[in-house]
Amino acid sequence: MSQMSTFKPIEISYLWDSENFEKAFSKSYTHQFKNSIRRYIGWFFIALAQFGVVAALKGGSIGLLMLATILILYWYGIKKWLVHRRALKAYTNSALQNSDITLTATQEGVRQEDMLIVWEDIQGLVPVEDDILLYHKEKAFYIPSHAFSAIEEKSRLKSLAKEKGRWFDV
Repeated sequence: MSQMSTFKPIEISYLWDSENFEKAFSKSYTHQFKNSIRRYIGWFFIALAQFGVVAALKGGSIGLLMLATILILYWYGIKKWLVHRRALKAYTNSALQNSDITLTATQEGVRQEDMLIVWEDIQGLVPVEDDILLYHKEKAFYIPSHAFSAIEEKSRLKSLAKEKGRWFDV
């Protein structure tokens, strides 16, 4: 008679507060930007804008200089501020604001209360510094490192995600 292996579920628990929201936003924005084709397209347009600045200075075209300057300011500062503002508004209007989040990772998937996300529906778990981003459909779920009761639990999640083909080191 063969023995079935028993898998002890991995418990993940943390408070979804403004501090975790800010960390989640910063880390996911940076990760998504670094791993997006939009990054290179943006660089192309910024390079064009910078050539526009040089051309405007040589040719004395104030309109072209203003347009190029606005594009550069948007790309390096305003864009992130606008995305952050939209995300902050969604967070403050969310029913999950300041709530306890409890996830359980099993062989079947990741469960939150009655909802189960099966491993096949998870695009990936990505480590960002000490924390983890869990990508499901078009959303990224932030899991802070302090959400695990012990470092071994985090290692078990990493091993399970690797076994399921869902762990992506970047």
